[in-house]
Amino acid sequence: MAKYSRVLIAALVTGLLVSACSGPDPAVVGTSRTATVSRQPIEVRVSGTGQIEALAQAALGFPVQGIVGQVNVEVGDQVGPGDILMSLDLASLDPSLLSAEADLIQAELSLEELTDENNWLADLAEARKALAQAQEALEDAEYLRRVRQQGYRASEGTIDAAEARLLLAQNSYDRAKGAYDRLSGRPSDDEARAIALTNLEAARQSRDSALRTVNWYKGSPSDVEQAQLEADVALAEANLAKAQELVEVLEQGPDPVQLALAEARLRAARARYQQSHLTAPFEGTILSVTYAVGDSVGPGQVAVQVADLTSMHVETVVDELDIASVELGQPVEVTLDALPDITLQGMVAEIALAPSAVGTAAEYPLVVELIDVDPRARIGMTVALEILVERKENALVVPNWALRFDSEANQIYVTIETAGGVERRQVELGLRNESESEIVSGLEPGQVVTIAVTPEAPSFAGPFGGGG
Repeated sequence: MAKYSRVLIAALVTGLLVSACSGPDPAVVGTSRTATVSRQPIEVRVSGTGQIEALAQAALGFPVQGIVGQVNVEVGDQVGPGDILMSLDLASLDPSLLSAEADLIQAELSLEELTDENNWLADLAEARKALAQAQEALEDAEYLRRVRQQGYRASEGTIDAAEARLLLAQNSYDRAKGAYDRLSGRPSDDEARAIALTNLEAARQSRDSALRTVNWYKGSPSDVEQAQLEADVALAEANLAKAQELVEVLEQGPDPVQLALAEARLRAARARYQQSHLTAPFEGTILSVTYAVGDSVGPGQVAVQVADLTSMHVETVVDELDIASVELGQPVEVTLDALPDITLQGMVAEIALAPSAVGTAAEYPLVVELIDVDPRARIGMTVALEILVERKENALVVPNWALRFDSEANQIYVTIETAGGVERRQVELGLRNESESEIVSGLEPGQVVTIAVTPEAPSFAGPFGGGG
């Protein structure tokens, strides 16, 4: 025995009650209604209603009080993003807004200069040059610190040579001192004594210089000198790190911090400028122009409406019982109340995951994108939608009025004509729409289903509406 859901059973029972209350069809009283079971296409559609809407639409108004000074567009004009549509007379504005245009130009120039590739490449070249110089400065500082340490100030050969020069200088000093000592008792104005004293002093200076050299080669820096050497290296390392960081930032493009600041200044300048100018937010068509030159405009009043008419759509809602069968990309037929002679084609473009909050029944919003748009179709026109959710080309189909429901046996059945009279056949249903149902099992093509139409047995409208 076939099992059917409570929803289907309720629909069948409701159909029977409606049929019973409707009374007999006078045109067929006392006759039978018949239909031949045949194979044919069957479609299941989900219906909806809505209004045609533009892909994007904006109502523009000034945020400040003023007098219209210029109107640049008319209804039907095509505009691009950033085009100035209407502007206020500067003389009618608050003085704080008079410099808005100059500020905007300056902000645009600053951002353009910052993003100019030539400027960026020049800054990168300078940064790389500074990095090389910082690297060289660090190497010099590290070398100086290293060669100032004990044992690293000179090679062994250099020290030996310095000690040899010290020995020679000491011998020269000893000879000069001996010569001077022999003449030291003479008067101070004695020429030979004066020459000996001069030679002695020169020999002393040479010896002291050689001694200092040997001591420096063998010595170590003082605490103060060592601290200075370490500070020089640390400063060179910090400068190198800064130079490296700058190069890495510039290699990624313009400085992101400066770029962010420039963009923020531009946004602020544009916001001030747009207080007195209406600009198109996107490419579109002018729908309305409310004011003319010389008109007074208040804050928030709609002055211009613009819409992108290149792509239009319809928003609708689908009942929770039908939403599971609706999928993205399914074809949609769209008929217009105002233009009943045309049918537009569309497809399901968006399906909401959550139901709308309107009403008590769960209804899910979806968007139908119109694929072709008749020039006569207008934004705001009311339309009816038929979403094709399923189609079978070669289905065994009977009209819904032929279906009966046996509540005791929980069966759906039909009556068919046979050679011996009429016979009851239990059937299993497949696809169903408002007028027809697919028979999955229980019937064969060519069989004739029938119902008696009498005042006691009225025509059955079926669980999905209407006759056949």
